[in-house]
Amino acid sequence: MRVGIFGNTGVGKSTLFRALSGAGETGAKGLSAGVCTIRVPDDRVDRLSGVYHPKKTTYVSLTFEDVDTKEGELLPPDALAKIKGVEVLAIVLRGFSDDFHPAPAGGLDPVREFRGIESGLTLSDYLIAQKRIERMTKEARRDAEWTTLQKAVSSLEREVPLRRVGFTGEEARILSGFRFVSRTPLLLVLNVGEKDLDAEAYPELDALATDRGIPLIRLSAKVEEEISQLSTAEQADFLREMGISRSARDKFVRGAFDAMDYICFMTVGDDEVRAWNIQRGTNALAAAGKIHSDLEKGFIRAEVIECEDFLRCGSMAKAKSEGKLRLEGKEYVVRDGDIFHVRFNV
Repeated sequence: MRVGIFGNTGVGKSTLFRALSGAGETGAKGLSAGVCTIRVPDDRVDRLSGVYHPKKTTYVSLTFEDVDTKEGELLPPDALAKIKGVEVLAIVLRGFSDDFHPAPAGGLDPVREFRGIESGLTLSDYLIAQKRIERMTKEARRDAEWTTLQKAVSSLEREVPLRRVGFTGEEARILSGFRFVSRTPLLLVLNVGEKDLDAEAYPELDALATDRGIPLIRLSAKVEEEISQLSTAEQADFLREMGISRSARDKFVRGAFDAMDYICFMTVGDDEVRAWNIQRGTNALAAAGKIHSDLEKGFIRAEVIECEDFLRCGSMAKAKSEGKLRLEGKEYVVRDGDIFHVRFNV
């Protein structure tokens, strides 16, 4: 799963990326320049690992990519190509100024900044869709693709991004081949100065995010970069002294995962406690296939218990005696936090 970090020049995008990739003991792994993989924090996995003490604990991971932009050119072809390859786009907005980064002449306005970025993404899709329609018109084609693109263009002309348009399953399938960037789920990241961390700066951005249904994370990339250089123990001490239960970095990573509309289920045992990611609405048969194709082929039943029920009981034996462990069939829709064991025969 891939997340793009995107924004205008000078918003602190690179500082945020360094905060993500520079954490030596918190699950970050550099892959190449501008790309790193980070585990998604999940206290359920931590607590399950504390019960089983397995040989291995495996978290869901996300790959973050710093999408480069150029001064005065927000969407150069290489940046657009990278955006087309991500599942979530984290847009970093500027909410800070200092001696080295004075506020622009018009003042800081993250709402205006976001609207400019969204307009650029929408325009990019419009040009692609309109070009395709013109070609199909010359060929006298009036099929499902033509009708779907007309629907898309109608929205794009009004600067409505395609993620806010209701498409049927068939229409969504047709559009998937174009990889329209305005269909990509968004996560807004407001980068503020340290002095504004405790304040609700720019409430108008909250209103916009709520209206659009876009998650919003407030953080100071500079502070998060400093925290990332500490050891795990030092980080915990620092956050405790600040009265913070979880770093903004962890909230950002978790927010990026949630924006994808994925959920996690867990498998547990003495060898490994592991979190698995699946699309919300996935049934038990497909979830079994996520673990191993043999489990899907030979699926009989799934033993399922909610993570919190298991942790409260403390053991599978007690959970079974209390009726918390259930047997489910292949059409059961897996829920976030399910502990999942497949009965199968190949």
